[in-house]
Amino acid sequence: MKSAVNKQSNLNYSSQPQAEKTPSDFWLSLRTNVRLKNQTPAIQPVSRNQNLPLSFNQERLWYLEQLQPDTSVHNLLHCLHLQGELNVVALERSIGEIIRRHEILRTTFPTVNGSPIQVISPDIDWTLPTIDLQELPLEQRKAEAQKLAVEDAKQPFDLTKSPLWRIKLLRLTEQEHILVRTVHHIIFDGWSDRVFLRELGVLYDAFSLGKSSPLSELPIQYADYAQTQRQWLQGEVFSTQLDYWQNQLSGISALELPTDYPPPPVPSYQGAYQPFELSQNLTQAIKKLSYQEGVSLFVTLLTAFKTLLYLYTEQEDMIICSPVVGRHQVKSKGLIGYFNNIVALRTDLSENPSFRELLHQVSHVSSQAFAHQDIPLQKVAELPNLVHTPLTRGMFVLHNTPNPSLALDGLTVNSLYVEREIANFDLSLSLQEKLGKLTGGWQYKTDLFQATSIAQMLEDFQTLLEHLVTHPDIQLSSLLQLLGKAKPNQPLSLSQITSDTQSSKLEQESSNPKQLSDPTDHSTESVEPRDLLELKLVHIWQDILGIQSIAVKDNFFELGGHSLLAVRLFADIQTTFNKDLPLATLLQASTIEKLANLLRQEGWTPPSSSLIPLQSGGSNLPLFLVAPGASTALQYIPLTRCLGSNQPVYGLQAQGLEANQVIHETIEEIAAHYIQEIQTFGFDGPYMLGGRCGLGTVVAFEMAQQLQAQGKQVALLAMLDPTYQAFQNAFEKPEPTKKTLLYYIGRLINHWRTGKLLGVLRHKTSQSKIPNKIAQLSDDPHVHRLQTVLQAQKKAIRNYKPQVYSGQIMLFLSKNRQRMWRYWNFKTLATQGAKRFICPVTHGNMLSEPDVQSLAEKLQTCIAQVSKDDI
Repeated sequence: MKSAVNKQSNLNYSSQPQAEKTPSDFWLSLRTNVRLKNQTPAIQPVSRNQNLPLSFNQERLWYLEQLQPDTSVHNLLHCLHLQGELNVVALERSIGEIIRRHEILRTTFPTVNGSPIQVISPDIDWTLPTIDLQELPLEQRKAEAQKLAVEDAKQPFDLTKSPLWRIKLLRLTEQEHILVRTVHHIIFDGWSDRVFLRELGVLYDAFSLGKSSPLSELPIQYADYAQTQRQWLQGEVFSTQLDYWQNQLSGISALELPTDYPPPPVPSYQGAYQPFELSQNLTQAIKKLSYQEGVSLFVTLLTAFKTLLYLYTEQEDMIICSPVVGRHQVKSKGLIGYFNNIVALRTDLSENPSFRELLHQVSHVSSQAFAHQDIPLQKVAELPNLVHTPLTRGMFVLHNTPNPSLALDGLTVNSLYVEREIANFDLSLSLQEKLGKLTGGWQYKTDLFQATSIAQMLEDFQTLLEHLVTHPDIQLSSLLQLLGKAKPNQPLSLSQITSDTQSSKLEQESSNPKQLSDPTDHSTESVEPRDLLELKLVHIWQDILGIQSIAVKDNFFELGGHSLLAVRLFADIQTTFNKDLPLATLLQASTIEKLANLLRQEGWTPPSSSLIPLQSGGSNLPLFLVAPGASTALQYIPLTRCLGSNQPVYGLQAQGLEANQVIHETIEEIAAHYIQEIQTFGFDGPYMLGGRCGLGTVVAFEMAQQLQAQGKQVALLAMLDPTYQAFQNAFEKPEPTKKTLLYYIGRLINHWRTGKLLGVLRHKTSQSKIPNKIAQLSDDPHVHRLQTVLQAQKKAIRNYKPQVYSGQIMLFLSKNRQRMWRYWNFKTLATQGAKRFICPVTHGNMLSEPDVQSLAEKLQTCIAQVSKDDI
């Protein structure tokens, strides 16, 4: 495969010159834009007394609509929240003028002799419909408005009937409105939104003052662009550009994705969206790396995205698509219409390249692809060697221009995000920089992925970026050895990827150490490392925390450290010093000075208790939090801080994480062990219990059951984002039907017919072997212990049969899971049901600062009520 890929597509860039010898992406992009502008002909007005063709871009959407009629997947929804004194007459007149100015908003697409054409209506008799929601209670109006917006977006358009848009005004109060706009993608794109809002602002202000439109007439219309594109992209121009794509994509295979379910027989667009945000520090580090390498931010993020998918699938020949604006001529930038195209970006990940080498390969390929972006995607897909290869399974988007804004006189205007449960692509990642941070989200088809898998992928992507900005020379083989160890609850040893340069720098610094300071000095002044041991620890902390200025008295957690970073820290300590310390050591030695003192003590034996004091002071009832899976209780430190100094908090973590600990094999054994640890500590209730994710919530649930059986009082049982699968033995399972059996038989037959059966079976069976493969790839004892613990825990959960709890469950859900209907089943686990608390954060950020504050506030409310009842 490797040689074939390299031979057919010339994608082997292992000998790519260094960054300083490569033209920066800025100049390459500028050169490409100038060339595109010069090579595309000027758009000229054409006669309307003829059958007007669709643009190639529109034609692709039209064919998709024919394949799946009555679909709303190509509907674009946008809502504007208007606060203040709204002039409805001026608003209606402004929208009407935009409709008059832009022919595309009066266009339909009937067929003549089986082929679609554009038909432009001279005018449209339209008034702005207004729906008054003031009869509803005030607190219900916004929810009802969002419901109406989603319902409107779900209504399909008939491409032969005008108009292909719907605009309505929802009145919440006399001073608050929501303008809902649904428009078909065949006449509108993202850039069109900017044109629409800009013109709306200008016209509304003019009409509100009784003035006429200040906008000049448009010299060209979208139909002129479509005709010009058709006339230009033919003959030698067309064949030359198409030849590029035929050569570039020769021998390509479809993108492999780490899906949870087989694709349905009939493709579905049911989807979901998980947002995320990168920190300002990480964002700046990514931009700095891009600048140093002379590549664009787009290239760096796309390369990281492809690297992540490689770690999941090990696919060496990978294709990801990305949209292009397609407006080369200045006149086109003032038009509403569908100009977008999609380009396929291929990457060769064979021959074990470094991330730095991949950056320059992706930069080169992207530059060439954008220079040939005018060929419509469907023409590329129709090539004989690609006709059976789906090109658009994965999508990457970087929005590099600010979101369009609207200023209306006397009004405060904001875009209102309304979630739609659709996905045009199997998996897409979109990003945008806002206020110095990269924000965005993952959109995915729910027929293919579970929400938990996407949440895991999101966390892995962030962890991967943190590695790559500090280790751009890391090779894919090294990253593969970390596959699985970059995931939560598993160790990540940065010592495996530390460069030789850093090691030589350490040796050089240690040969000329700084003057020693008094080791008993506990002042708050910054203290530099005083010997080789402290110097090595400083370098480990710098590498893991991404901070250069670290003193030996600085606190690990105050510098931004958390449980996952702690796992990486102790993996590096084990490798560097051959000291296998338990992670709980960090609670009593959270500075380099204290950690160095422990490492100097030859006979020191770490405690092996599962009970970890996170904050022992305070007069409230103590809160006992069970760590999920094979993770440590250190993850609860941010939550502990937010709960305040008067709230004692203790973590409970699995036996087997440290050497010479006995691993428990059932949920009942784990719960009994934790209870024994608590009671040996001297506490006898009332008990406040909590847990997170799968194992954490199951064990906390079983602890509550056992304590009640002992006659003890359980004052609080909190479940933090539990996994449904952990409690599935308590819920009724649907009986397999003849229909589901025939479906899976049909899938197997289909795989056999297409010659993919062996590949599918090999992929499915290899997934179960990944944990074993991980353990074989590393000598790190943390990995082997985690492997054993995780296997025991999975078996324990499978065999656990929850009984109904006599009390009430407090269910704290992230926004990812708040709408999952199956979490309503948790109310059947307790006699008093389950009370839900929704935290407006993602699953991955629930315990991370600053998002953890939301969880802490809701948990404090429950604790306060418990304390009041106890009194």
